[in-house]
Amino acid sequence: MNSSIKNIIFDWGGVLINLDIQGCVQQFEEAGIANLNDFLSGIHEADLFHRYERGEITTEEFRKGVRLLAKKTLTDNDIDRIWNSILLHIPEYKLKLIMELSQSYRIYLLSNTNDLHWKHGASYAFNYEGKDVKQCFTQIFLSHEMHLAKPNPEIFRETIKQAGLVAEETLFIDDSQQNCQAAASVGLHVAHYIPGDDLNLIFQ
Repeated sequence: MNSSIKNIIFDWGGVLINLDIQGCVQQFEEAGIANLNDFLSGIHEADLFHRYERGEITTEEFRKGVRLLAKKTLTDNDIDRIWNSILLHIPEYKLKLIMELSQSYRIYLLSNTNDLHWKHGASYAFNYEGKDVKQCFTQIFLSHEMHLAKPNPEIFRETIKQAGLVAEETLFIDDSQQNCQAAASVGLHVAHYIPGDDLNLIFQ
């Protein structure tokens, strides 16, 4: 890895935590919401899901919006269960890697996520050998708290500003090529991670 790197910014979904996008989509389709892939892919930037991701609506407003889209009566628990089913786990070797990297680098997390996903996933996914790996992160940046989302370059500028980083000393890792390009546009080093690949290879 580039010897000038002092900071590493990880994406969460797809890079660290495994996702079951199709399983989640299927459950929403069974609940009456069709074409969810179009919404999740970013084709409709102003839709319910992206507004929730940017923190423009509350969790209750999100649930209300889901009910309007669905053809079935859904309880809060139904919606939360289906929505959170997209989140699986962080492979153990990645948790170990974060802990090891934190000994030599400042580690950050920058994620496009929402209140329900973060509260659910962060409650279980970062546990490794009885330790909370979230403690390895110098800071955690979440789109719904920042009211910004990748690939808008402004979210990277704001992250750099708030963390006091030097872009040229910082590596950003994401599973979206578009997000990597946006990060590179503000001067960050980038690594495009393909889900399923060995994350360790980026640091060799």
